Amino acid sequence: MVSHGAFADARAAAGALARRTSFRIGGRPEWLFEPSTEAEAGEVLAACRARGVPVRVLGGGCNLLVADGVIEGAVVSTARLRFERVLDDRLEAGAGASFPSLVSRAADLGIPALSGCPGIPGSVGGVVAMNAGGRFGCVGDALVEVRGFDLDGTPFSRRVEPGDLGYRTTVFEGRLVTAAAFRRDAGLDRAGARALLAQAMAWKRSTQPLSAASAGCMFKNPLPAGSSAGALIDGAGLKGSREGGAVVSARHANFIVNEGGATFDDVLRLVERVKAGVRAAHGVDLSLEVKVWR
Repeated sequence: MVSHGAFADARAAAGALARRTSFRIGGRPEWLFEPSTEAEAGEVLAACRARGVPVRVLGGGCNLLVADGVIEGAVVSTARLRFERVLDDRLEAGAGASFPSLVSRAADLGIPALSGCPGIPGSVGGVVAMNAGGRFGCVGDALVEVRGFDLDGTPFSRRVEPGDLGYRTTVFEGRLVTAAAFRRDAGLDRAGARALLAQAMAWKRSTQPLSAASAGCMFKNPLPAGSSAGALIDGAGLKGSREGGAVVSARHANFIVNEGGATFDDVLRLVERVKAGVRAAHGVDLSLEVKVWR
């Protein structure tokens, strides 16, 4: 079990989350845990519940804006849950496994659908929890089972059913995903899968600021399907808008990038400015895709 001493160690080890997020923004959590096994993850959650400590789950930090200063409670990182198990009809991957690496190997592993998911950063657990995706596909297209814990330490193992996954939402949000299983196909057209991967990646590189410090797409595309958030922001003349070190990308208007020294407040001010501009220009209310920790 996680001891009192483990909490002290976790407090001492908790550095700034700016180093763990793709936005390069964020303060220090009170406690930071990095369980190396699924069982240990459950023990950490149970110990936090027993002490009345609120918990947040940190995956790859790629869809996240974290407040400056001290973040109350415990942050449980999945970074060390990186195992892979190749079985006849599936591949199981730990939550901390690199999703871009998995995508690049998808054809060799015999996993259909993931070839449509290049350029999506972060870890397996994070992309599963939000059903991350893009123009060419989403992680849910290949997902068959998810394992993890509720934040009170109660374990779950769930086969993915219709209705479990939606547009940037799943039944796994607000839970700690520790592992996911992806469908394998022995008869997969590997050449076709590799061609789709190359096509999708080329499109990403040509249209998105992949090397910039950002949290990916900032806003969800409005539903029902219509104009994308990026097109609405661009149409409102907001590309290049700036608050401090935070800027609306000139390459893709749905990306806010940290050009150096951007603060949490800089980004939030720019978010509100963009939302107001799109509302005035198009009568559309944008909602955030990026998660915000205050």
